[in-house]
Amino acid sequence: MSGMAELEHFCGYGGRHVNTVRYHPLRYETLIYSAAAAIIIEDVNDPHKQEFLKGHDNEVSAIDVSLNGKLVASGQMGSLCRKGAVAPVIVWDFENRQRFMEFNGLSHSVLCVNFSPDGRFLVGTGANQMIYVWDVSTGETVYSRRTESPCFLAVWGPMIEAPSGGRYPSYQLCTTYDSLVLVHQMSFDIRSMCYTLSSDAVQFPPSGLQRKHICGLVRDNLLITGTAAGDMCIFSLTGKVFRAALPVCNNGVASLTQAGDVLYVAGGDGRVKALRGHDMHWDSLAENVLESGVVALTASGDGAELVAGTRNGKLWRLLSSDLTATLQAATHTDEVTDIAFGISNDVVCTASRAGEVFLLDLSDYVPRMSILGKTPARTVVMTKTSGEILVGHDDGFLRCWPAGGGASSPTWELQAHRGGITAVRETLDYIATGGNDCSVRFWHRTTRELLATFTNHRKPVADLLVDEGSPHLVHSGSEDKLVVTYDLKANKPLVQHFTQHSNITGLSQRRDREREVVSSSLDGKILFWDVDFADPTGCIDSPGGTVLRLRCCEVSPSGRYIAVGSEDANLYIYDLATCSCIQECHGHSSGVTQVRWSPDQKQIVTAGKDAASSSGTSLSCEPCCVMRAVHG
Repeated sequence: MSGMAELEHFCGYGGRHVNTVRYHPLRYETLIYSAAAAIIIEDVNDPHKQEFLKGHDNEVSAIDVSLNGKLVASGQMGSLCRKGAVAPVIVWDFENRQRFMEFNGLSHSVLCVNFSPDGRFLVGTGANQMIYVWDVSTGETVYSRRTESPCFLAVWGPMIEAPSGGRYPSYQLCTTYDSLVLVHQMSFDIRSMCYTLSSDAVQFPPSGLQRKHICGLVRDNLLITGTAAGDMCIFSLTGKVFRAALPVCNNGVASLTQAGDVLYVAGGDGRVKALRGHDMHWDSLAENVLESGVVALTASGDGAELVAGTRNGKLWRLLSSDLTATLQAATHTDEVTDIAFGISNDVVCTASRAGEVFLLDLSDYVPRMSILGKTPARTVVMTKTSGEILVGHDDGFLRCWPAGGGASSPTWELQAHRGGITAVRETLDYIATGGNDCSVRFWHRTTRELLATFTNHRKPVADLLVDEGSPHLVHSGSEDKLVVTYDLKANKPLVQHFTQHSNITGLSQRRDREREVVSSSLDGKILFWDVDFADPTGCIDSPGGTVLRLRCCEVSPSGRYIAVGSEDANLYIYDLATCSCIQECHGHSSGVTQVRWSPDQKQIVTAGKDAASSSGTSLSCEPCCVMRAVHG
């Protein structure tokens, strides 16, 4: 069975970083945006057409595309694997979809990258208060300086052709540091045979203007910036003087873009405005308010459409004429904690630590239904018969929602555990829950009365499994190295399996042989358990002799294969007939925490988590990957 799975779709735009969405300047239907540590190249009219640029080891925090469309630059958050939290800037060859060059010197986080108009030079700024100008053609550093404060905005002005048709044009570069605005002239020095920079500060009114400039662009010899105060500042580059400050939105101006003679402004209050004017006089042409603050706004090359990225992880397409918005994509804003299929192959349910629950349509990857809870959602199940979604939360409540959507509150809720709920399973007769309080509880399916409680585990329950051959048997696993089987007819634990070294993280079940329970563990072993034997009846070790920390597992619907997710960010697929690893799938940038097969075995959906912070370690959003199984 060669080539069993290939990556089909990557869902992961989290809306965490400013201006990480870009239209390709020449290919009007091609969108380039960040998703965790990857860069996605996507056809806006066909979400199934995705390509990926992978080379970063932490979240991508800045993106730019050269005006000729040949190069893409991306910067990341500080690396967790390399000393000094270095944040490299990678330049990609767009046509060949491969790395072209890498620049170093920035650390903790790349705040801004921007190509010169001819694509020869690239400016980059970082949270370590460094600014660099690199020559992309040679890889040399043209200019570097430590600034007084982090530079959030660096934008190129128009090129100035060399006199008498010389080979070396001059460039204009504008940078901002808190309330300071500088205009740099980058000219070629014949004596030193290299480019040098001279700088002038923009003159402000005597009363001063204290603003933090977040975004900006140069237009008609004017520098136009968006500030954290919510106004748009105009500077004359000819006179190097401040001209005006115009209030346009609340919660800061996050992004500016232009198409033709129209300027589009996006704010942290979700407001998108179309403006036309010059210097101190601007007229509003259209306005729309999206449901969350805008962090990115980009115009298509033909000026017909805009795409806006919002803080709640959504991408919106807007008509540039009247700013009418339609939803393009929606993703979770925090770690995806669980995945569940129902009876349909085209719909999957996902839950996140932000409390979001999405019912995703796999035909276009747009949610059919979305729920936003007040507490993190840890586990989710789609019922096979009643058309409901059961969600377990960190507050210990189990909540039931109709899969059809439209409900503003759950159908019912149940206080199931003192701590958070870590696992939930259901049958026609009962609901089983496992929690952080180390207990496993069973509830009547219709009356929701407590039927039984078992406290065999000494650590939180990692997973639950209803036995497919005998539904009155339920299995639980935990990192306390126990796999316990409960007999609901006898109302007691039937058998308690113990392993010396295997901390159990996930459970599944074989469809053949004796229908053994299968477990994944942190020591890299896939163990097989039979209720008639205390010790494991089989074991599959990690491939290649390496010790993998496995986080999840699931046997395919046919019973032939098992997919396991590892903390090394890979998904491994084993053939249970030969007990050998037949494929290693790459998709995530960090540990795979959940894996599910679609009922028809044609797709695998995985979820992961990523550690990203410029000053410490915290969990952040990691996308879902959809892999298509290819049977040969």
